[in-house]
Amino acid sequence: MRNKTVEFAGKKIRIEEKKIGELEKIVADLFPESKGNIQKVDLGKLLEQAGFDLLYKKLPVIFPEIAKDDVKNAYMSEIEALVEAFIDVNFTGVKKLIGPLMNLMQIGMQPGAPGSPQK
Repeated sequence: MRNKTVEFAGKKIRIEEKKIGELEKIVADLFPESKGNIQKVDLGKLLEQAGFDLLYKKLPVIFPEIAKDDVKNAYMSEIEALVEAFIDVNFTGVKKLIGPLMNLMQIGMQPGAPGSPQK
C-alpha cells in the first residue's frame, strides 16, 4: 500500500492508498448523481461550483481529518500538495491530469468567478 505525508494548515496529514470500493464511495459522496461511477461526474457542473465553498465542502469528504477551519488556514500550495499526494497515491497513471485540474481550480479562484469571495 502506498502512502505519503503532507503538511496542511499546521497538521501532518497521512494519505493512504484507498481500495477501489473506498474510492467509489468517495466519488459517490462528492458527486451523489454519479452513484460512485467516476465516468458520470459532470465536470461542467463542478466548474459552476468552483470557489472557496467547494473547497470547504469537498476536501473534508476526501480527507476526514481536516475541517473547514483547516482549509481557511491553509495556503493554496498546501491544498495543491494535498490533492497531488492523493492522486499520486491512488491514481499514479493519472498524474498527467494534475496540471489541468490545478489550472481549473485556479481559474475558479479568480475574482469574479462563481463562488469566489473576491467579487
